Amino acid sequence: MTQRDPQYDAGGQPSQSPEQSVSSRIQAEGSAFAESAKRDLDEVSRQAAADARALRDQASESAKSFAGEHKDFLAGQINGIANAVSKVAGELDQSDQKAVARYARDIAGGLSSLGRQVEGNDIDQLMAKGQSFGREQPLAFLGAAALAGFLASRFALASAHRSEDQGQSPSSVGQGGFSRHPGGND
Repeated sequence: MTQRDPQYDAGGQPSQSPEQSVSSRIQAEGSAFAESAKRDLDEVSRQAAADARALRDQASESAKSFAGEHKDFLAGQINGIANAVSKVAGELDQSDQKAVARYARDIAGGLSSLGRQVEGNDIDQLMAKGQSFGREQPLAFLGAAALAGFLASRFALASAHRSEDQGQSPSSVGQGGFSRHPGGND
């Protein structure tokens, strides 16, 4: 009979000590675990990205829906302002302030045109026009944005004062509260 070399197993492969065998198994299982964790992490990342896209699309649609519902109201408000400015231009014409009246009439015409554009276009078209205007006329766009912010803040401030006025009881008016008439006596 032939004697076997203890450094080789029955198949002729180098044999491992029990410590080496455990170490090899730990490395193999660790590698398998790492691969499994990487696949799971990749799947979670893909799912999170898909969820984020879905939320973004949903928010975009909600914003477009909200804007679409209020677009006609905005157009009406713009047209109302245009009419008011046009009336002011007529009064200025009668008071011999022709140059100021001409500017007021130009502003009224521009506002009226803006109101028609808001009425006649959907939200996506309005956004595209706004972006185009911003690229072509950046200073005018910034000025318009600043003016819109100023008007929005004035509107919010006026709304807050109106809420305060409506919240007061009749007994507090004229007693250190706000009065609706000059002189403070209601």
